[in-house]
Amino acid sequence: MNTALEIHDLTVAFDRKPVLWNIDLMIPQGQLVGVIGPNGAGKSTLIKAAMGILPLSSGYVRMFDKPLEDVRERISYVPQRESVDWDFPASVLDVVLMGRYAKLGLFKRPRKADKDVAMDCIKKVGMEGFINRQISQLSGGQQQRTFLARALAQQADLYFMDEPFAGVDAATEKAIVTLLREMTDQKKTVIVVHHDLQSVSQYFDWVVMLNTRLVAAGPTDTTFTAQNLEATYGGKLTLLTDVADLMHRENYPSREENIFKP
Repeated sequence: MNTALEIHDLTVAFDRKPVLWNIDLMIPQGQLVGVIGPNGAGKSTLIKAAMGILPLSSGYVRMFDKPLEDVRERISYVPQRESVDWDFPASVLDVVLMGRYAKLGLFKRPRKADKDVAMDCIKKVGMEGFINRQISQLSGGQQQRTFLARALAQQADLYFMDEPFAGVDAATEKAIVTLLREMTDQKKTVIVVHHDLQSVSQYFDWVVMLNTRLVAAGPTDTTFTAQNLEATYGGKLTLLTDVADLMHRENYPSREENIFKP
């Protein structure tokens, strides 16, 4: 099994209070991975620590069996939309071209080939009609599509995405899921922080269940179980009456049913 992400003994603490504790985790290449857990479980912290955005209190991270510094150009990150300054004066094309900067080197201007890649990525997310629109004038779903296009323009092998479905409409969610599946079909690995339990079984090949510690990780069909859900959410799991439905993989809200209708 080729490994995209390997984490050993990872602890992250803020003001000496652990946010993540003693995480051991391996994720194989070419998987669409959902990271789930209650609020405050450390989901966003996990991907930020893996990418070197947050310091580690202990442990180490390897990607493609190498340190992050050796493979940084193969890694891409889509942050939470709320963490971005959307008033920054930039067009959709400007933002997507930012995804090419790591391949340009210092002080080099985008070439025609870079603009062609950017335009192709913009088309993949259905934003070709908005290339000159200022990002502050976009809807939430359009902003999320633009950020996804920027990540695609990096042409990475491992993608971290922090709640890419938050605040988007059903059509955008369907478009994003379809795109992520196309990416994993091309052997890309996509790791998604996700909060909607009722779509986990449909969306993800692999699931990571966190609550400060790692509760479980593995293929969704064998890992996303009622027992692991209770261990992950404890008394916070208000959907316990729905867990049996989740296990049967059939009684989903109409929005999720519509996601996968042609």
